[in-house]
Amino acid sequence: MRDGSTTLLESGANAAGEKTGASVTFPESLPGLDGAQLWELLEHEAARPFLWMRSVDRPGLNLLVIDPRLVAPSYDPGIGSADLERVGLKPGRKAVLLSVVTLEGDAAFANLLAPILINPEELVGAQVILDDKEWPIRHPIMPDPVEVGGTGRSPKCSYSAESQDNHSSSGRRSG
Repeated sequence: MRDGSTTLLESGANAAGEKTGASVTFPESLPGLDGAQLWELLEHEAARPFLWMRSVDRPGLNLLVIDPRLVAPSYDPGIGSADLERVGLKPGRKAVLLSVVTLEGDAAFANLLAPILINPEELVGAQVILDDKEWPIRHPIMPDPVEVGGTGRSPKCSYSAESQDNHSSSGRRSG
């Protein structure tokens, strides 16, 4: 991850093999998540480049997040000075940006309209609702698989089944 998010993760690992991270305080709870002000960042090697934000205040509440520039390389949300001040950052200082990821079936989307802004030095965060509507709330990361030729299967499944058929037909004996 760029711009300091890796510095938020410590070198230790927990029993689940997750790289444990810094605890980030959100003085204003994330919208809709009242009472969840302290969050721990976790990285699991098998889930890279995604991270987990685990609520310390509300056990069982976890958010899947990603560096938005990994899914939208031109992402430049133009965070205003008032929002920078909310997390104790002065203009020009490095910040960590994360986008909440939602999963729907086989599709995944990043919220680019409301990034999470973190001051990596003070470990204070806030979710910023952008005025600029250029960035979508549902930016596709992994689109729904496309059905192939009315089979009800995704291209990957169809390819696998086709490959299997080719292998079995070539190995058949005639007569």
